[in-house]
Amino acid sequence: MLAREAGISVQQVRNYEQAGLLPTATRTAAGYREFDESHRRALTAARVLVRAYGWDIAVTIMAAVHRGDLQTAVACVDHAHAQLDRERERIQQALRAFEVVVTHPLDADPRMAAALDQITRQDAPLRIGQLADLLGVRTSALRFWERSGLVSPVRERTTGYRRYDVGAARDAHLVRLLREGNFSMTIIHAALDEMHSSPDGRPERVGAELNRRKAELHERSLARLRADAALVSYLDWQSSSKTTSGAEKTT
Repeated sequence: MLAREAGISVQQVRNYEQAGLLPTATRTAAGYREFDESHRRALTAARVLVRAYGWDIAVTIMAAVHRGDLQTAVACVDHAHAQLDRERERIQQALRAFEVVVTHPLDADPRMAAALDQITRQDAPLRIGQLADLLGVRTSALRFWERSGLVSPVRERTTGYRRYDVGAARDAHLVRLLREGNFSMTIIHAALDEMHSSPDGRPERVGAELNRRKAELHERSLARLRADAALVSYLDWQSSSKTTSGAEKTT
């Protein structure tokens, strides 16, 4: 009956109970599970939590509740919200960084503009020391970015020296800006992928993608608030039920 009311399979209900999302069911003499109002209410809260937090976090929260470890459940909720807060801050920082990219293009520096012009007209890519000097970074930083897959210079066949064409120089410029903003390598990789996927390589495309992620994050935050409300409602019912049960026993 519980599965039918929730619109899920009997096996799903068993899985929920086994995972700790539901209180342990009592058994009949024949071994059949018996579910009551506590299971109905737990299932309602659990399904909202799974949608908002994902299966693993929802299991951690509800299993802790059902073994009476409310501190662990609350700490898990706090940790999950803190993760969203950190992600929101990273997105905000990235958006600010791309505003800098847009307002401070690579060729804004006259020396870099001349170097890019030389690369284009004479097909003479920059050497690592030249690019490092123009960007104001160490050559070791450029080598590290290469090892991390962020910047891809070509190699001279005879000497093996690194050479940076316009595309590699622009990538290095973007990486430098993002590294100065203390962005994670994951964000930098994603930003470069977006730049490369854009036909004209405009950083505005990256900004649009970050704004999309920001909107998605807002929806995830709202979903978790709704899940928190469902959890509190379940906890309040538990507390009220225990109080009522205790009063009945004393009478």
